[in-house]
Amino acid sequence: MKTLKHVIKWFLIIAFFLLAWAPWLDNEKVHDMVLEERGWRDGTIVPIEKVVADEEALKEMIEYSRAHGVEDGILICDYNVYWFPFGRWVASCEGGYYVTFYGQIIP
Repeated sequence: MKTLKHVIKWFLIIAFFLLAWAPWLDNEKVHDMVLEERGWRDGTIVPIEKVVADEEALKEMIEYSRAHGVEDGILICDYNVYWFPFGRWVASCEGGYYVTFYGQIIP
């Protein structure tokens, strides 16, 4: 009985630390998920028509945006992903999002 309690205790401790670490959350996948779901809503991506710039600057912005996975808009400020207990913190210029260990985005 005492051994079973120790096994359960260590199992719970290991499970707690695994959930806190969340190694299955890949920073790049989390970045892409937040960019796809929230990029247009929070102003991180804007339509090309709304950007006022000369031709050369506009071309540079379009190339930069396409290099970061945005095909139909201009990427104004990219997200940075940081480890945070039980998930990841995704920060942008205007604020941030918390992505839980099970993949939910919390504003």
